[in-house]
Amino acid sequence: MQEESKFYIIREEVLSEALKKTILAKELLETGQAKTINEAVKMAGLSRSAFYKYKNYIFPYSKFSKGKIVTLSLLLEHMPGILSSILDAIAMMKGNVITINQSMPSLGVASVSISIDTQYMVKGIEELIEKIEEEHGVRKVEILGE
Repeated sequence: MQEESKFYIIREEVLSEALKKTILAKELLETGQAKTINEAVKMAGLSRSAFYKYKNYIFPYSKFSKGKIVTLSLLLEHMPGILSSILDAIAMMKGNVITINQSMPSLGVASVSISIDTQYMVKGIEELIEKIEEEHGVRKVEILGE
């Protein structure tokens, strides 16, 4: 009996160099910057054997989030305009806000959950999260679910 695969979301910082270079080689192929696997692995500084070993097992999160509803959980400081700036960031990336739920501020912070349709987003959810984290007054951003 075949065991079911398990999936994990991990931060890029803990990936081995071979895994990072495999992702880079796949991106080079996907974007057309490299025409062949040989060219892509050479540009990424990776051996062909390592590429073939990992290529079917590592994917950017955006590959799985595209065209789905993603719910973000945010912890925001209670200050004017912060939610508006976050909504602007979502709109700039062509995300479609489905729902917004916000708690009453307590001790100067409020919890907010935002559900976003990612179908037409021009960048991945990772880039959106990075952009939101850069906003003044954002204390925490997490993916709640899809």
